[in-house]
Amino acid sequence: MKRRTLAERACPVARGADQLVDAWTFVILRELFLGNRRFEGLRVHTGMAPRSLSLRLARLVEAGILQKQPLADTAATSEYRLTPKGLDLWPVLVTLRQWGERWAGPWGRGGVPLALRHRGHDHALVVQLTCAECGEPVDARSGEVQPTTAALRERAAFAAGQKARTR
Repeated sequence: MKRRTLAERACPVARGADQLVDAWTFVILRELFLGNRRFEGLRVHTGMAPRSLSLRLARLVEAGILQKQPLADTAATSEYRLTPKGLDLWPVLVTLRQWGERWAGPWGRGGVPLALRHRGHDHALVVQLTCAECGEPVDARSGEVQPTTAALRERAAFAAGQKARTR
């Protein structure tokens, strides 16, 4: 499937994934949430090639996830700042981090490389999804998908188009 097709799907997962590009995006977001906002700092701490980083940053700016702000001290230097849309990715990143701690190790003697503390409290911050309506914790078995008629039509048309291409 071509990348541009994702943005055209009637699916929030596909459209969201289209805006986030690839795994490097999450590494860039990690750095931004750590307070690293300048191109050179992002390049050094991600290990990305300058061109790859430039392309991804431009895509994130275009998607409204980041905003590029020139610094007052010099016109040649800018910072990348998370927009409200970008800040809304924080729980996604923290949840991905927790998943990575559990499933992407082993971490060796030092344990996981970064600790996440609950600001103003004396304990680790562990994020848990809860239902906004009743407050109960939720997991993969808690939800029941109810596709709309429009979603069912779009899925059927998409599948038919994919079958026709493979014949």
